[in-house]
Amino acid sequence: MTLDVLICCIDKGMVRIADALAQARNDVHYIMSYQYTDERYLDLIPAELKSRSDVTLYTYKGKGLSANRNLALEKATAELVMYLDDDTRLTDNAFETIFHTMEKNPEIDVAFFCASTYTGKPLKNYPQEECVITTMPKDYTISAIEMVARRTSIQGCVRFDERFGLGTPFLTCGEEDIWMVDATKANLKMHYFPTKIVETSTLLKKAMIYVDAGVQRSYGAISYYKYGRKAWLKCFQFATNAAKSKMAHFWPLMRHMSEGIRFMQKTS
Repeated sequence: MTLDVLICCIDKGMVRIADALAQARNDVHYIMSYQYTDERYLDLIPAELKSRSDVTLYTYKGKGLSANRNLALEKATAELVMYLDDDTRLTDNAFETIFHTMEKNPEIDVAFFCASTYTGKPLKNYPQEECVITTMPKDYTISAIEMVARRTSIQGCVRFDERFGLGTPFLTCGEEDIWMVDATKANLKMHYFPTKIVETSTLLKKAMIYVDAGVQRSYGAISYYKYGRKAWLKCFQFATNAAKSKMAHFWPLMRHMSEGIRFMQKTS
């Protein structure tokens, strides 16, 4: 069994890439998709990357994490794929955990694992037991860095919606939510395992729902993608509850979520 580790970064993020690489092994290959907004950032590419036979680097001028992940997936050829960002690091036993899990469960298309901060604190309130995943969990939100998939199950089938995610000017998060909706529609068999495979310093963007306009627009857009016209009611209820609990003011929150809904109506 083989694994392609898809690492996506932009501009100055390249200086951290070398730290994300584990010791070379025959069954693991790294595919790096490097976005840059100015040619001067190309000078940041470490010489180490060019000297490693287990690393393939692709560069292109542009922005948007979802587009970056999609490009990396298009280049993958291994049996398994997983995503990493420039601020993530694999645990010492990550590869053994991944291969053992996927070999033991051949019926699974996608496996989800756990992540922590560099200090060992769980990134989210993860379940303590294995479970089948049929939609985005209510108790915690799945992230791409926790996912390992069989390449043939998702390549050409499920992509990250490039209207969403870091680097986009309007809908700054929510790409994983949309991915999960599409994966469910594609009838992918998904399973969660309570084992850590990665550490990160990433701040969860969605946690800023009460203060960040981009996150609020994304919430409205996600709601429309899931529920269609019922998104108006969903967002009204969310804004009402937020106002009652004094987490946010009703009208600014509702306005931004409405902008997300209208954006999806125009672009769908």
